[in-house]
Amino acid sequence: MIFRPSRRLLTLPRLVLLVLLIALGLLIHTAWPFLFYPATTLSFDIPAPRPSTVQDGNLAGVAEVDITPAIGLPKFGYSAWARSADGFRTRLKARAFYLHGAGQTPMALVQLDLGAGSLPLQYAVAERIAAATDIPAHALSLLVTHTHSGPGQYLGSDFYNVFGSQSPGFDPVLFDFLAKRISQAVIEAYRTRRPARFASGQSEVWGLTRNRSLGAWARNHRLPEQQWTEERALEAINPRMSQLRIDLMADDGRYYPAGALTLFSIHGTAIPAFTRPYHADVWHWLAQGIEPAGKPLPWRFVHGTVQATHGDNNPAWTAGLRGDREARRIGTALGEQANTLFHQLGHELRDDLHTAVASRELDLLKLDEEQRHGLCQRPIIGAAVAGAANGDEVFPISYLPYLKEGWPRTVFTDGCQGVKQWMLSKLQLALAPARYPHRALFQVLRINDLVLVALPWEITLESGNRIRAAVSATLPDPGWTVAISSLANGYFGYATTEAEYGAQYYEGGHTLYGPHTVDFLSAQSARLSNDLFQQGNQNQHPGQATFVLRSHRYWPEPPPERTWSRQWQGEARYMTGDATHEPYWRWRFRGEPAAALPLHLPLMAVVDEASGKVLVDDDSGDLQLLLVEDQGEDGALYEVRWHTPSNPGHPGDRALHILAGAAPRLVSPIF
Repeated sequence: MIFRPSRRLLTLPRLVLLVLLIALGLLIHTAWPFLFYPATTLSFDIPAPRPSTVQDGNLAGVAEVDITPAIGLPKFGYSAWARSADGFRTRLKARAFYLHGAGQTPMALVQLDLGAGSLPLQYAVAERIAAATDIPAHALSLLVTHTHSGPGQYLGSDFYNVFGSQSPGFDPVLFDFLAKRISQAVIEAYRTRRPARFASGQSEVWGLTRNRSLGAWARNHRLPEQQWTEERALEAINPRMSQLRIDLMADDGRYYPAGALTLFSIHGTAIPAFTRPYHADVWHWLAQGIEPAGKPLPWRFVHGTVQATHGDNNPAWTAGLRGDREARRIGTALGEQANTLFHQLGHELRDDLHTAVASRELDLLKLDEEQRHGLCQRPIIGAAVAGAANGDEVFPISYLPYLKEGWPRTVFTDGCQGVKQWMLSKLQLALAPARYPHRALFQVLRINDLVLVALPWEITLESGNRIRAAVSATLPDPGWTVAISSLANGYFGYATTEAEYGAQYYEGGHTLYGPHTVDFLSAQSARLSNDLFQQGNQNQHPGQATFVLRSHRYWPEPPPERTWSRQWQGEARYMTGDATHEPYWRWRFRGEPAAALPLHLPLMAVVDEASGKVLVDDDSGDLQLLLVEDQGEDGALYEVRWHTPSNPGHPGDRALHILAGAAPRLVSPIF
C-alpha cells in the first residue's frame, strides 16, 4: 500500500490557523509575567550619611568583595539564548574606590562584574552605607563590566527583568545579596582610607576590538559598501584606555600602589551564548593584568575595570575560536596594556585631589519638550533586537526578513520612532511605558583632570564621540580627559546616532527612545557638566524612591542546616582540551546540595602538600566549579577543573582541597 499525505493538511486556512495559534502562544508567554507574577515593592528613604571628619590631606581607600551568586540563576545579556548558571569559571567581583579630597564631597566609585547597572540597586547600596560612611547618595556611582555571563533579575524595570534573561522576573533574594555584598565593599574601602596620591591618564589599544556593526557605523561618514572591510572594522573602535591610579600611605610613612580603575570599550561577549558558568569574561584577565612594583605590598592590590563606549565594539576573537581561550588571550593582552599605563602613571603621582560631583535623576516620561531634544515620548523595542547582534546570530531568526539587521521600515516613517520596525507591531502599546526603563541617573564626576560621565545606556563609538565633545565644550580649560562609562546605575538599552539608527541593525533596534537619543544624552550631559563647573556640586538625587517590580524567586531555598559529607568520585583525569577550551585536570566529588554551596566564599585550592603552599586558588580564574547533578537533600555531584596547570602531565606532591563550609574539607589523593 502506498501512503499519500492528505492535501487537506496543506490548505491555506489550516496554515493561517497554525500561525495564529503560534502567535497566540507567544503572546501568552510574553504577557504572563506582567499579568500574573506577584509584585515586589522596594521603598527607599536614604538618610544623611555620617559627617565627614575634618582633615588636612586627601584620603582614599580600596576594597574588593566577591559577588558570585548561587548556582541556578538566570543570566543577563543573551536574553532567550542564555542558560542558568551551573557554577563559575571566574568569580564575579565588586571593587570599591573611596575618594575624599580635603573639604570636598566624599565619593565612591564601584566596579561590578555585572551585565548592567540598576537604579534600585544604587538606592539600596546608598541606603545601606549611610550609617557607616560619609558618602552621600548622589556621590555613589555603580559602574559595570557588562559581562554577558553574570546574573540577571535585579534590574529596575519589568521590561529588562523579563526579557534581559532567559527567565522572567525580579528576584528579591538576589537583589538583597548584591546590595549587601556591594555595600560591604564600599564600607571596607571607607574604613581602610589613608592618605593617598593620585594619577590619571590614557593610552591607545588597537587590534583587540572590532566594530561588529560596520555598516551602521559607516553611515555616519557616508562610506560606500566596498570600504566595509575587516581592516576598517578594526579601526572603527574606541581605542582609549583611561585609568586612575591610587597609591596609599602605609604605616611606615611610604606610599605603595593600592588600586587602579581602568575604563575600556569592549563588549563582554568573548564567552558566547548558551555557556552556563558565571564568568567575568575578558574583564577577569584584564583586572588581573596589573603587577605593581615593590612587592610584597602592605595590602592586596585592587584593580577595577569598567565599560566605556562599547555599544558596537566587540572583542576581536579569532573566527571559529570564540570561548575560554580567546577570552583569556584578549583579556590578558588588555591587562598588559593596563599594566604599562599603570607604571607610566607612577611617574605622575600627585598629592592633591580635586573632586566634584553632579548627579541628576530624570524621568523620561515626564520631561517637557524643551528638555527632550527630540526624545520620543515613550519607548519601543525594534524587531531587529530579535535578530541579535553580529556575532550572536541564531538560525533562522537572525536571517528572517523584518527581524534581520538592515531592514528598516520604508512606509509610515513619520512617527517619532521613524524607520524602526516595531516588535509585535501595535501590540507593544499594550505594555505601559512605565514598565520600560524611564528613570535615569545622569552623573558627571571630576577627579583632578579626569571627567567621568556615567550614563545608563550602551553607547556606540560615534555616539560616545558626540557626547564627549559636548561635555568637553563645557570645560573651563583645555587639557581635561573626558571618559564615558556606559550602563552605569541602570539599563536603558542602546544609544545610537541618527544615521546608525536609520540602518536598523541590532543597536538601532534596541535604541528604545528613538533616533534622537544621542541628541538628548549630549544635551543633558553637557548641561550637567556646565552646571557642575559653573555652579559647583549638583545634588539632584531624590534620595526617596519606590519601585514596583514583577517578581519571581530563582535563588534556591536553603536546605536544612546540617553537616554534609563529601566523597571523591574516581581519580583525577587530565583532559587535553580543544580549539576553544583549554586543557585541564578534572575531579568529581559528591557533597552538599547546590543550595548549601556559597559561591561567594573561597571553595577550592591546589596545594603543594610538601610545603603547604597554595599553588592556585579559585580567585585565579584557573579553578572552575560545575554542578553535574543536584539531588536536593540527598546532595549533589560536582566537577572541578584546573585549567592550564604547570607541568600538567607529571605526578607530584599536589592535591586539590575542597575547603570546609557546609561540609568538612576534602583533600584529593596526590596527583
